[in-house]
Amino acid sequence: MRKVLLLGLMLFLSSAVAFAQDRVITGTVTSVEDNMGVPGATVLVKGTTIGTATDLDGKYSISVPAGSNVLVFTFVGLTSQEVTIGNQTTINVALQPDVQSLSEFVITSYGDQSKREITGAISSVKGEVFANLPMQSFDRAMQGRIAGVQVTSTTGQPGGALNVRIRGVGSVNAGNDPLYIVDGVQLGGGGSTSTQGSQNPLASINPNDIESIEVLKDAAAASIYGAQAANGVVLITTKKGKKGATQTKVSIQEGIVQPLNLYEVMNATQLAGIKRDAFINAGLNPANAIAAYGDPENPSLESYDWVDELYRDARLSVYDLSMSGGDEKTSFYVSGAYTRQEGQIIQSQYERLTGRLNITHRPSTKFTIAANLSLATQVTNGTIADGNFVNGPFSAGFTMRPNQPIYNEDGTFAPYPSAHNFGYNIVQGVYQEIRKGVAVQTVSNLQLNYQITPWLSWTSYFGVDFSDTRDQNNRPSTIPAFSSYGGSSFFQDDRRLNYNTNHNFNFSKKFNDVHTVSGIAGFEYKGFQAEIINATGRGFADPSLVYLQNAATPFAIGGSFTEYKRAGFFGQVKYDYDDRYTADFTVRRDGHSRFGEQNKWGTFGAASVGWRISSEGFMQDITWLDNLRLRASYGITGNSEIANFASRTLVGNTGQYLGSGALSLSQLGNDLLTWEEAETINIGLDATVFNGRIIATVDFWRKNSSSLLFDTPLPTDSGFGSITRNTGLVRNQGVDIDLQTVNIVAGKFQWSTGFNITFLENELLELYDGLDRIGNTLIVGKPIQFWYTHQYLGVNPANGRALYADADNNPTYIVGESTLRYIGSGLPTSYGGLSNSFSYGPVSLEVFFQGQFGNLAGNQDQFNLENWGSGTGNLRTNQLNYWKAPGDITTVGMPYEGGQAPGTSAINTFSTRFLSDGGYIRLKQVTLNYTLPSAAASKIGMKGLTAFVQGLNLATFTNYVGQDPEVVGISNLVSIGRYPNPRQFSAGVNLTF
Repeated sequence: MRKVLLLGLMLFLSSAVAFAQDRVITGTVTSVEDNMGVPGATVLVKGTTIGTATDLDGKYSISVPAGSNVLVFTFVGLTSQEVTIGNQTTINVALQPDVQSLSEFVITSYGDQSKREITGAISSVKGEVFANLPMQSFDRAMQGRIAGVQVTSTTGQPGGALNVRIRGVGSVNAGNDPLYIVDGVQLGGGGSTSTQGSQNPLASINPNDIESIEVLKDAAAASIYGAQAANGVVLITTKKGKKGATQTKVSIQEGIVQPLNLYEVMNATQLAGIKRDAFINAGLNPANAIAAYGDPENPSLESYDWVDELYRDARLSVYDLSMSGGDEKTSFYVSGAYTRQEGQIIQSQYERLTGRLNITHRPSTKFTIAANLSLATQVTNGTIADGNFVNGPFSAGFTMRPNQPIYNEDGTFAPYPSAHNFGYNIVQGVYQEIRKGVAVQTVSNLQLNYQITPWLSWTSYFGVDFSDTRDQNNRPSTIPAFSSYGGSSFFQDDRRLNYNTNHNFNFSKKFNDVHTVSGIAGFEYKGFQAEIINATGRGFADPSLVYLQNAATPFAIGGSFTEYKRAGFFGQVKYDYDDRYTADFTVRRDGHSRFGEQNKWGTFGAASVGWRISSEGFMQDITWLDNLRLRASYGITGNSEIANFASRTLVGNTGQYLGSGALSLSQLGNDLLTWEEAETINIGLDATVFNGRIIATVDFWRKNSSSLLFDTPLPTDSGFGSITRNTGLVRNQGVDIDLQTVNIVAGKFQWSTGFNITFLENELLELYDGLDRIGNTLIVGKPIQFWYTHQYLGVNPANGRALYADADNNPTYIVGESTLRYIGSGLPTSYGGLSNSFSYGPVSLEVFFQGQFGNLAGNQDQFNLENWGSGTGNLRTNQLNYWKAPGDITTVGMPYEGGQAPGTSAINTFSTRFLSDGGYIRLKQVTLNYTLPSAAASKIGMKGLTAFVQGLNLATFTNYVGQDPEVVGISNLVSIGRYPNPRQFSAGVNLTF
């Protein structure tokens, strides 16, 4: 017995000695998804700062001090795991995927961060949400899907531009567009543009290549970008390869594009009738009307449909191929895509060919090199839009006289009477005039990362956005309007180089298992250059000879060059205590060549705090509450979006003096000019309940934009019209609400909903020099975009004349300066979106609505089409119910040739008659999917197969009187000759190998 006790004592003492010494633990960390090693996983001795990272094979070795007996294994996207060491010397761990962590992991500024830790206002859209939508640019993917972000199409032209505003319009003269960053490349000032049709500089990025879009909305989120972030920041992250077998995806989609809500115009008999009455009412000979428009009593009067000749059902094609994969050292993603979409108007077309290679290589556990390379070419065959142009089909097309033939009997184009549209046959013009833009663009970068220690790393980054756009406009002599000078050709080359580089340290360290400190410190430099060269030639012997060397007369040459430089230093520190309390502090100092010599540098910063209430002890009994977090932030960001030389005194060419070139002062400089500043306060609440069935985010915010970059007038005797100064104050404030719910989960059936809405107010608080208004365009106390015009009261039933409100709100026929008044805002007061997803087994249905509300919109197409028969062109059929005799109750007054009856203002005097509610709700997308079961797919040699049909812009609910309330836009407030959005139907298939 004594021997046994002695032996036990010896074993105990020997084990105690062993535990009193440092031990070396080795092992491998794998993922249960593929049983492959996880490189770069963190292995930490719990309760200490001792840690290491796994190698390329997931292997590790760590020295554990005496008194420590637990290892913590963590990796992004995988659930962390704690293991008690005991007597083990080898510990192998298989980590489970963390689905919630993956879904909530977002890119933020110069790094990434778990959404649980974010204290600023950040929203995101994942790539799978908009995958396979037939859209040409990623900014359209944000429309209606992110609270606080308003996206509107300024045109329905394929590949056309959009307006994006984050939390309102804050500047009067400077830019209001957000900063776009694609894989770290800052696109501000770069991108391809065309003068021959609306072309979106963001369309060079294939939307199917995008992994996620993050929007930084408040100063806490965006202030690390300092002088560029006043209007918000949009971060686009493209797809990367993952370790594993190569995966190939193919997507094919075909569809049709249809005109949406075209104006219904009169036939020849209807127009002839109203024009005859207009001549009679004006005391003119009706025979002159009959000679020009035809006899309305003639049953043989032939009518020609110009609108039907211009518009069409067009074709849509999208083909996409991608491959991705990798091993322990190298991962890749490569893709190619081709898009071709015809426009709803003849000759309008957009083509894009894109290629991408994203590659990451890890030559060692400490060093990583990554490159994202893209190349795109875009070809736009455009058409004249956005104005009352004689050669613009969206304005002139509806007004062409229906009694005039389009073609001669031999099929050639018929002449058109000079009394209307300057004798321009719009169908001939659209067919024969060439308007083409060809853009080549690359958005590429190279990034180097070095892991100095487990908690400290160094990053060097180089990015470039280069584009070259070649525009061509040929107006042949076969079009009568251009025949007098033998036709013309215009060519332009627009070359832009936009580049940025940054170098920074990143650190992250945890202390005593509850304190986590992380941050970044770095330097950034950005440059931009743009050069334009153009020339016009006239007099071509044959219409097929369109190039400048064939011109008889060099008619015009032009060109320009501009550039800017910006440099900045930045730092950010984040602190987290026990996953309950967080604080972020950011500071950045920027210098910009655009500003005055005395104010080139500015300092910006932000602070934010967060409290995870659900992690408190007193909340642990509330089992239905998954997460409850309160956030607050305050910060200042800058806006530098003005002309590159606005602060400089400039000289310009003023022609000749004594036979030589002459220069004179053209702009007065301002050495004190500096940034606009946006001061933002944000208070947010995040909540998740019922095991993730309901996720809600609410943000209350206020943004004051001060020291506005304002063009203020100068006395006439100064010799200059204006000077750019820092003055004025604009306030935007509102509430962003985002709600995601899983409504029903019953067997194979599931129904989920996403809803977001923003309510906002915009107000001008200050102008320069104490002024309370500038004419009728800016008024203190009003929004910075509003309607100030005459109040239209309707048609007087007694005489068919238009009535307006005078200064005392009494009816009058005559309006002037005294009858002008504030009518309402042109800016929406709310906007948002609603999506519903239904699935039953392999079948799923997506239904998405988008809308905006609270704004008045103008429609100057009414000038031409609703002028009560006073013009020289065709009219909408809603004008047929015009006033004919005393006592008629109607909205269309007495037709009067010449447009102004004695004792009245002109019929087309702009007033509230041309305004209507610009709000709308649009059924934006309906998609029906069928996914082949994996077992069936594998039998035909595939990993997956999904077939789908979808429709876009299927229905619009609005009181707007024009074709499309969306294309009215955010800045222009009025539509005239706009290219409306089309309706689209398509079907496709996605294959995975």
